[in-house]
Amino acid sequence: MVSGIILYLFSASLLFQIIQVGVFPILIAQILSNQGVDGFTIGIFLAISWVAVLLVGPVVPRLIRQTGFNAANASSSLATGAAVVLLLTSTAHPVVLLSAILMGIGLIIRWVSCDSLVVELSSTQNRGRMIGLHEALMGLGIAIAPLLFVFFSLEGVLWSCIVIAVAGQLLFSLLAARASISAEPPSEKKPTSIPYSLIFVALAAAFVAGFIENSAIALFPLYFESFGLNLATSALLVSAFGFGGTVLQPPLGYISDRKGYRFAQMLCALAIVVTGALAVFYQDEIWVLLPALFLMGGAAGGFNTLAVIQAGRDLERSTIPSAMAAIAMLYTLGSIVGPVISGAMIELPQRTAMIMEFMTIAVLLLFLMVLRPGKPGTRS
Repeated sequence: MVSGIILYLFSASLLFQIIQVGVFPILIAQILSNQGVDGFTIGIFLAISWVAVLLVGPVVPRLIRQTGFNAANASSSLATGAAVVLLLTSTAHPVVLLSAILMGIGLIIRWVSCDSLVVELSSTQNRGRMIGLHEALMGLGIAIAPLLFVFFSLEGVLWSCIVIAVAGQLLFSLLAARASISAEPPSEKKPTSIPYSLIFVALAAAFVAGFIENSAIALFPLYFESFGLNLATSALLVSAFGFGGTVLQPPLGYISDRKGYRFAQMLCALAIVVTGALAVFYQDEIWVLLPALFLMGGAAGGFNTLAVIQAGRDLERSTIPSAMAAIAMLYTLGSIVGPVISGAMIELPQRTAMIMEFMTIAVLLLFLMVLRPGKPGTRS
């Protein structure tokens, strides 16, 4: 019974992930690009959703406590649907801005609610596997989303998002009908102080993960179109990046278990540098770019996965919830800053500047790993 209930939750969360994180950034970038908006300004619009995530995030647990999970999920669906409908009515800049804010609100409510529900609805024995599967599905949503742009026009993508949102809310309604869900999320004991110095590299890695992942998802279509590739081909490349972020997380976890998280972190940094170099020198060779971006997506997502692993190994259990919140906030901050800076990079005469930017921050993170070893007495 529980597995069937969780299937409703996973399916609904996946559908909204496709819209909120996968489709929407590309959609906004394409709409504004078609209006002749420059890359830097596009980056500003893309960052607005993540600013909404940062501002609304602290009040979401209170919302869930006061209204319950079912109402919170319905609120997320409503905000997401409204954001899409607005773009069907107008693509004027104030409307696009409001749409981005609503999408960010829908995203953060669904993010907190669904993560909490995974914990609440899974048993102690399989909770880790359930959380891992949910995160893998979130990566899958990012990978699937660009394929909509292969088969539909921009207006067609918007209508597809409405259908997906309705299906997602129906699944949330089935979840509400079949599950007895507490109005409060799992344990919210007051956390003790976090020794942030122990997870400084993890926090930096989470920032880099948000920076690269969200810059790539939103701006790779524009980047590769500047080299003569069409939107359909560019969308396939974004999907390769997203699938890498999904498929390669379990192998990275295995490497971390065998060799330590620091070895795996360094491997990810080196992978960004090597795949970035391939993308620079073979920018119009699709059969080189597909595997390169697949590996780059896995490495970028791996920074966040390994940040969670590092926090879990280096910190006392009582500080873990606060540490995970800090990692999430740094990832979100990177998601805001990344598209803004990367949008500006696209406007430079050196057209490969955005990829070189990814390589540079990966090298800086690698130096940080070398300078700040893991916690003494633990297997890093």
